[in-house]
Amino acid sequence: MALKTISSLLLLSVMLTLSAAANAGKLYRWVDESGNYSFSDKVPPKYARKEHTQLSEAGRTIEVKDAAKTTEQLALLKKINALQKTQQKLLTAQLAKDAALLKTFQSTEDIDALAHSKSEMVQSHIVIASGQSATLKKQLILYQTVAANFERKGKKIPQKSLDNIASARSQFDKNQREISEFEAQKKHLGEQLLRDKARFEVLSKQGSEKPSIQRGTIPSLVLGELPCSAKNCERLWEKAQQFIQQQNAMVIYSSDELLLTKKPKLGKDRGLSLTKLQQSGQTTIMLDIRCADSPIGKRTCKDVVNRQLSESFQQLRL
Repeated sequence: MALKTISSLLLLSVMLTLSAAANAGKLYRWVDESGNYSFSDKVPPKYARKEHTQLSEAGRTIEVKDAAKTTEQLALLKKINALQKTQQKLLTAQLAKDAALLKTFQSTEDIDALAHSKSEMVQSHIVIASGQSATLKKQLILYQTVAANFERKGKKIPQKSLDNIASARSQFDKNQREISEFEAQKKHLGEQLLRDKARFEVLSKQGSEKPSIQRGTIPSLVLGELPCSAKNCERLWEKAQQFIQQQNAMVIYSSDELLLTKKPKLGKDRGLSLTKLQQSGQTTIMLDIRCADSPIGKRTCKDVVNRQLSESFQQLRL
């Protein structure tokens, strides 16, 4: 009976506190040093910099006031904000390229046709330049033969003969450079064809949801980082994309430098993004984790799962 009486008194005390605070217009809840919830219409100064919650008269959460961030958290938040700006630049640039690609072509067959037409034009220049190359080479050999005859006779080679050789060699070398440039153009067209077709196919499979950099969300203050080099960056990028798919996250946009999943809407959702970040000659693949901007979303962003995701992501380098 004594325990029941004490419990009843405690419950009555809390109810009276809630009622008085509600009548005052505001009600706050925080956790004290013993891990117990406390309620009042004012947050004591020693708890003001710690996490506390504002409640409605019905006891529902109105707002969660985060605890003051540490120096490390502030530095990380600054890093995340800078990453978001980079993501926005990458997305804006890629969306412009994508729009131009979709405006120019209706199918991959259209891409093939235009690339073939350009390639044939460059090939015609190569054929013409190669024909000129044979003539120029014969001319150079002729001038060199004349000069050699003077040398065999022990005579000094006339300046005019030397000038002819220099002029013929210069024209021949210029012709060879032109052929090399045309061949490089042809190779570039072939590579561009493959890139355009691959990008066109990616865009044709993506949903209609307009991609955006997780606006209206909150950061988890956890970043995954995968440094990479020219030798292994492509392989790591593929592994990073597979990692995202393994989390059952819905990818709504991807490019060679950026991947975005569906924006978190429910409190338990997580939005993931990948970014190829270029800084000081170093490439790093970044994983950013974001949550819905809600009381439950804030708790989701603080749970241990985010740290585990980051650690698993960074294991991809092994």
